[in-house]
Amino acid sequence: MVYRIVDRIARANNLDQTPWRVVTINKYDVNAFATDTNLIALYTGLLDQVEGDPSAVACVVGHEMAHHTQRHVAMGEAEKQALLQKFTEEARIEVEQEQQAAQNDAVGAAIGATLFGGLGRVIGGIGGSATEAVGGVVAISGQQRIEQAQIRMAQIVKEKQLAFEQQQAENDRRQEFEADQHGYVYMARAGFDPKGCLRLMQVMARLPGSEMDSTHPATRKRISQLETLMVEKPATSLAQEGKLLLDTSKPLTYSVSRDDQSLRVNSRYGGSTANTIDKMF
Repeated sequence: MVYRIVDRIARANNLDQTPWRVVTINKYDVNAFATDTNLIALYTGLLDQVEGDPSAVACVVGHEMAHHTQRHVAMGEAEKQALLQKFTEEARIEVEQEQQAAQNDAVGAAIGATLFGGLGRVIGGIGGSATEAVGGVVAISGQQRIEQAQIRMAQIVKEKQLAFEQQQAENDRRQEFEADQHGYVYMARAGFDPKGCLRLMQVMARLPGSEMDSTHPATRKRISQLETLMVEKPATSLAQEGKLLLDTSKPLTYSVSRDDQSLRVNSRYGGSTANTIDKMF
């Protein structure tokens, strides 16, 4: 069933130049994801919840294919590392500034304590003791400044980590919106019922936490975007675009991937390099 959906979406959107791979994970989790190279993973819990609705499954497949075509999988780790490097460098600069300020205060306190102490010994008596006491206070103040700087440095690192996590979550939500948009277009071009995406989202809206932004946008926002997109890009027009490609291409072959775990939906060139060479020559 999933093969037939991948086959139609790939051919209707000119996405059949390289193989796609599909794996179902036998776990009751209402979820799916894209990973590796052109690999789409679907949990059996999700398939169970949309059983009998191939258009809803097509929306899932289109969404995960879009993560690959829009290079979210490839760029996700690169963007994460770039952000991490940026915030790490910012934290390093701020920490160094705090350290320098603390060291300057400590040096000043040490010099002050030495001067006051020496002056006290020269003056002697009660005045000298008082002056040495002032020098001791200055030294203690310098030590306190160092301790405060260490606390502040820990705060800086924590703040940068939080900023990094927030920025990463924003990137994740942006990519999910993009995958929804392209996924809808892909499945509609393949001739599936566009409302299958809304039916899928209605299922997702019943999951805990679906009303809040997290790594994914709140489901109500995704539904609103899809409804707007259906008006801007009518499914009937998209289906006409895809029909020409479907009518002029052959169903894709399939076989077990060389990882022995996933199904490989072969490209338009077939599933055997040896056979293709025979046909060429």
